Amino acid sequence: MREMVLLAMIFAAEYLGCGCLALGQSRHWQAVTGTHACPPATQALLRIGGGLLLAAGLMLAVVRDGLDYGALVWVTSVSVAAIAVVATLSWPPRWLRPMTRVAVRKRG
Repeated sequence: MREMVLLAMIFAAEYLGCGCLALGQSRHWQAVTGTHACPPATQALLRIGGGLLLAAGLMLAVVRDGLDYGALVWVTSVSVAAIAVVATLSWPPRWLRPMTRVAVRKRG
């Protein structure tokens, strides 16, 4: 049971990390929010947060499976999460809107 919870946490961290990195780009910010540009401070916050979430996913994977297999789990989960974010941005980009609200709220 613990392994399944950790795997879900790994994927959630990777999905949120990839989502933050995507929203840090003006093109995706516009698609999700409908505004013209992502404020520079918010853009920096999203990029730093995305990197930290990806690192947290790596740490969880190493805790779950050790360094050798955990790295493989992490690389796979990053790939799957990135594809999931691309699918979200392609089909219902408004689903990522809550992430923009959190980023703007944390900044201001």
